[in-house]
Amino acid sequence: MFLFDKVGATISEGISLVRDREIRLGVTGLSRGGKTALITSLVNNISAFGLKGYEERMPRFQEYTSMGITYGGIARARDLSVTRFPYGSIMKSLEQDPPVWPESTDGISEIRLEIRYKNSHWYLMGDEQRIFLDIWDYPGEWLMDLMLLDMEYEDFSDKCQERLRVLDGVVPSGEFFKAAMSLDWKGELNEDALHDAVTAYTDWLRKCKEQGFALLIPGRFLLPGELRGAPALEFIPCPVSEAGRDAGSSSLYAVLKERYNYYRDRIVRRFYKECFSRLDRQIVLVDCLKALRGGRETFYDINDSFDTLLKHFSYGSSDFFSRLFFPKIDRVLFAASKADHITNDQHQNLLSLLKSMVLGAMQNVRASGSRAEFVTLSSIRATECRHYKKGDLDTDILVTGYEDEKPYFPGSIPSKWTRADMEFFQKNFDFRTLRPPRLGPERIIPAMNLDVVLHYILGDKL
Repeated sequence: MFLFDKVGATISEGISLVRDREIRLGVTGLSRGGKTALITSLVNNISAFGLKGYEERMPRFQEYTSMGITYGGIARARDLSVTRFPYGSIMKSLEQDPPVWPESTDGISEIRLEIRYKNSHWYLMGDEQRIFLDIWDYPGEWLMDLMLLDMEYEDFSDKCQERLRVLDGVVPSGEFFKAAMSLDWKGELNEDALHDAVTAYTDWLRKCKEQGFALLIPGRFLLPGELRGAPALEFIPCPVSEAGRDAGSSSLYAVLKERYNYYRDRIVRRFYKECFSRLDRQIVLVDCLKALRGGRETFYDINDSFDTLLKHFSYGSSDFFSRLFFPKIDRVLFAASKADHITNDQHQNLLSLLKSMVLGAMQNVRASGSRAEFVTLSSIRATECRHYKKGDLDTDILVTGYEDEKPYFPGSIPSKWTRADMEFFQKNFDFRTLRPPRLGPERIIPAMNLDVVLHYILGDKL
């Protein structure tokens, strides 16, 4: 009876999935990649659906007019156990004078949106239809932990040993190795000595993050959330492969292996199940400018991170059976974020750079049967591009809207990575920390290419 009850509950809860009335959207990106900004902009702009004249803001979201969208807004939460995405507090930050960027995400949150429209299909008699969009937010630091799902403790240790060696010239790892090698791996656990080694490894991860590296595991060492101080985070990779040989069941090695297994099975797997296992569509945010700015090692590190990460998602075409029992992501949109940092004439180069960075990941997605497209994106546009001509000077420039900031030309970006192009970019590009835009009386967040995103994610479902 339990099996039939469970199937019955699944069917009851999934009825909107079967009718294609619900889209579960995953916004995937590394730390500081723009996830929270995109979710905020989506909530804000969808909440403006139905306002007079709003269709002028969405020229490439043709379905807004053709399907007669009449309303958009925040719906009641589906899962009462998940923290609600803090849209209200974020908007208060953006509406201050001067506006302030919101705080970074430090936990999992969800928001559910409802869209109403008048379907023109004859068999629906013009009745108002509804579709729901569920979006999750999470710390980017936790994302890389998905790779641990396929690793035993020995694999994890080998991977970290490799990373420590490769990055040692950029981020020295001597302090960690000193602390780790001082431990008696075959002896009894010494909590104080272990804590010193964990602190040293965490400090190394934090310095790597400051240098722009992305492939940092375990991610919760950098942002522990509710696990701060818990034994589940008191483990380190073994720096010597031979240390585990002949180690007894009560040895330090055995304790750390047990803690790693707990972290992987109880923490990471739960995170994957809550945020990613049942997605229908996905937006992958890539900060190409950050990758260029960080140098050769950072650029390739970010490339490798996305190739590794996306292997842990389920891609393929979606039908009645798969949507109900084995959800697959049937559409992926790779987006080069923070496009408002460059002028319009550089957008094609940014798009080409994005394609070169995620080529392998994109090919794997398409090979699985999913659609994959590319776009440049600014979720909360902080600049406007204007053409400037004076004498022999004829160029595009950026304007921020603040009187104390003069218009400027940030510079050009390469269409693909080469060492020479990267060095030129680093020396000449004016990469500023932009202030949030001042919102108008309608409180609608300005964005760039958000209409393209909405068309791709929602258009075929309306």
